[in-house]
Amino acid sequence: MIAVIADDLTGAAELAGIGLRYGLKVEMSTLINPSPETELFVVSTDSRSTDEQSAVEIMHNLTRQLAALRPTFIYKKIDSVLRGHVLAELEAQLNVLGQEKVVVVAANPLLGRTIKNGEYYFQSQPIHQSSFAHDPEFPIRSSRITDMLRADDHQVYVKSVAEDIPGSGIIIGEVEGEHDLAGWAEYAAGMTFAAGASGFFNAILHKRLQTPAAVKPATVRFANPRLYVSGTTFQKSRDALQGLRSKGKPVSYMPDDLLNSTDFTPGMVESWANDIRYLVETSGYAIVAIESLPGGIPLAAANLRTKKAQAIARVLKLVRVKELIIEGGATAAAIIDEMGYASFFPVNELAPGVVRMRIGDTDMHMTVKPGSYQWPEGVWEMEKETA
Repeated sequence: MIAVIADDLTGAAELAGIGLRYGLKVEMSTLINPSPETELFVVSTDSRSTDEQSAVEIMHNLTRQLAALRPTFIYKKIDSVLRGHVLAELEAQLNVLGQEKVVVVAANPLLGRTIKNGEYYFQSQPIHQSSFAHDPEFPIRSSRITDMLRADDHQVYVKSVAEDIPGSGIIIGEVEGEHDLAGWAEYAAGMTFAAGASGFFNAILHKRLQTPAAVKPATVRFANPRLYVSGTTFQKSRDALQGLRSKGKPVSYMPDDLLNSTDFTPGMVESWANDIRYLVETSGYAIVAIESLPGGIPLAAANLRTKKAQAIARVLKLVRVKELIIEGGATAAAIIDEMGYASFFPVNELAPGVVRMRIGDTDMHMTVKPGSYQWPEGVWEMEKETA
């Protein structure tokens, strides 16, 4: 069994989708309890959205539990642009596994994310000049890898695959093209632990399984009733939702009284949930989002996610939704935590990073993607239903 620990839910789903491409039997869970027939077991955490100490504890405990299952290979899925508590989590895992070195390849050239001469580039520009500079929890202020990782007190080396690699420490692999990913996968072939983003994991599976991906991304016509939830700060997504609302589509933004409150009441959440419920029942679907952040009010992103998750959980208890479609890993994690969902069985990869899963033993499906990724065609064809 190959095992993955991801620091957010959409990252976990993304790697589960890659497993589907290779025809593997895949299970994703928030708990360490894989089915006996599972070939790729993906553990989803929300450690990226916690404080560093909590993230270290999560990674220490889950890695210890996972190692006890004796997987043939453990992969730590991190954010492709190095947000989160990357170094602290990796060092905790190295300690548990009794290893001195880990190769980390975060860049993904297919998504325009490359590392060259110690600098990170997004769509050929320094990443701190992109929309990632405005991330609400981990804003990127510098494109230098050691700055992005806050690596002052850590043993970190940024290397190309052609260079001599140190025998210990955290090795950040430079990547300019697909050939570099293949080179790093070749280097990691004899290792039992590695880390990085989806591109590196795909290259590792290709190397380990000695076979190309066999399954192409699927096309799915979603059933109604369905619920879309946006949790991204990317302006392109916000503009798309504004456009849908201007066309009369059932978009429900968080009400101002709930948005602007630091101490919110169950009644405020209930009122918004009833508005969403009405849209679902009358239109067959609803789109839930936050229109804008409240000016001058220092609300944490986690506070906003909690409000949204509680409202969505209330809607799901009032309406038998068939399809839950979520943009943003932290938002998805907050919702499944509120609902108590733990096990997921991926059934369709709609596009890289966009994965549809059956929730536990229910007939409800959840589709998730990272906020910075694009939705494939067909997801927003709201009026169409499956037979």
